[in-house]
Amino acid sequence: MKSKSLFGLVALMVVLAAAQSSFAQVTISLSSSPSQNEIATNRNAQAFDPLSAGSGLTVSGVVLANAFVTATGLLLDYPGIVTATKTDPAGDPIRIEGQTGLFTGAVISSINYSTGVIEVTLPGGFTAGSVGSGSGTFRLLGVRLDANGLTAPAQVTASLTNSANNYQLGSPSTATVINALSAGMTAPAIGTRSSGTSVGNGVVVFSNRTVPTFTGTAVNGVSFVLSEGFEAAWRNKVQESTFGGVSPTGSAPSGITNGTSIRLTFSGLQTGMTLNLSPVNAGALSVTMSRTSITAANNSTIIDFASTDLTAKEVLQIDATLTAPSTTGSNFTTGPIQVTATFYPNNTALSGNLVPFSQNNPTPGAGTYPNFNQQELGPLTIGSVVNPTTTLLIPYAVADLGFDTGIAIANTTADPFGGASFGGATAGAGPVTISLYGRTATGATPTVVTINTSATVRPGSGLDASGNLNSGSTWTVLLSELRSSAGQTGSFTGYIFIQAPFLDAHGASFISDFRSFTSASPVLVVPPPLSTSRSGQGVESLNN
Repeated sequence: MKSKSLFGLVALMVVLAAAQSSFAQVTISLSSSPSQNEIATNRNAQAFDPLSAGSGLTVSGVVLANAFVTATGLLLDYPGIVTATKTDPAGDPIRIEGQTGLFTGAVISSINYSTGVIEVTLPGGFTAGSVGSGSGTFRLLGVRLDANGLTAPAQVTASLTNSANNYQLGSPSTATVINALSAGMTAPAIGTRSSGTSVGNGVVVFSNRTVPTFTGTAVNGVSFVLSEGFEAAWRNKVQESTFGGVSPTGSAPSGITNGTSIRLTFSGLQTGMTLNLSPVNAGALSVTMSRTSITAANNSTIIDFASTDLTAKEVLQIDATLTAPSTTGSNFTTGPIQVTATFYPNNTALSGNLVPFSQNNPTPGAGTYPNFNQQELGPLTIGSVVNPTTTLLIPYAVADLGFDTGIAIANTTADPFGGASFGGATAGAGPVTISLYGRTATGATPTVVTINTSATVRPGSGLDASGNLNSGSTWTVLLSELRSSAGQTGSFTGYIFIQAPFLDAHGASFISDFRSFTSASPVLVVPPPLSTSRSGQGVESLNN
């Protein structure tokens, strides 16, 4: 009987011990300071708040009852490819900081980059409640994700490799690391920031290597803008770290090689042209450019942010002006001058075993933080290479009731000034285009009659066998002859546009009955619309 009582007492003690152990646990929960927005094409998107110094994922443990704790693995499952390591980027890698209490000694044991799982070994071999205050925390810093293909909000989820060791998951066991994913900038656009001033209406170059003369204060150039997609999209190197812009050393960690740099690429420039760029820094926004003189051979520049405002959507204005090209050399090819923009450095895909760029990607820009899978935005046309033309306007012309209009067009590109090198004209020649806008009886918009001189259309006198008005020649023609060459009959009252494919065309006209009445009619020279819009005022002049 005595032995039976002793056996019962031992059994009761075992049950009580087991009961105590089953309720004794360390409950783990997650909290974070997430990034409010990240660029959707960023290969190294921050899984933490760039506005908060030292932000990251906080793991907290609370002891609910004293118990012996054994080590276990805490699996932190991120929603995409992890593109930082325990050593890269140098000075700001994935790391654990601030271990306190029962989490003293917590370490990162492994990172599966392709699945996004980071394993942290939680310490054991002690009685929970006897270390520190019976609770503890640590922070996981420096995690960067490939944002391509992710959806927001992006969350990290915790699990345990072994839950039979008195570590238990509490609530919350998930945490948001990125709230939103969106475009970091809009396509370049013509315009100025709200406090900026435009430098011109566009870059214009003539195919004969000359540039137009601009009136007033206009400049042969253009202002265009890049607009930030969201408040914290543009960051400098320090802001691309976990230090939230307050690095202990005042500078970026050595492994953060760039901020959210932007590459501008220009097309349509030809040998001999130079486009000069000038960013307009204002307020908190300040940038530098790797190249400010753009040519056909060096047609791109990298914009780096020296300082930005992470709490405001900013607009960067860039002024572009043209240096007049040398007049020697072959003619330029006509076409647009355009610019595109993309975040830089730019890689199209992760490679190898999906670990960070710095480890196994030999392409240009490898080993840079951040890095982008970014398409070119644009193109934006900022100018044109056009054939040199002179547009003449005769505001009033008549062929009716015995009256006719005589027209004389002189190609004055032959002059006594020794050619373009000495300030003279560049010789040009070509066919002439005439557009007749005749008055209608009802005042309705007329049907335009267009005549293009050619080998078979050579009304008047002064054109060569191909219908060209050559340098130094003068073409004279009557309005009635022009209309006849176009198969027009009847009377005409209206105005006439005349376009010559060379600079320095000048004209004279008169209305006469060729008996007792003759009256001169003005011929206006219209500036090239690409350089001076006809929507403005005072853009036409008499015999200019």
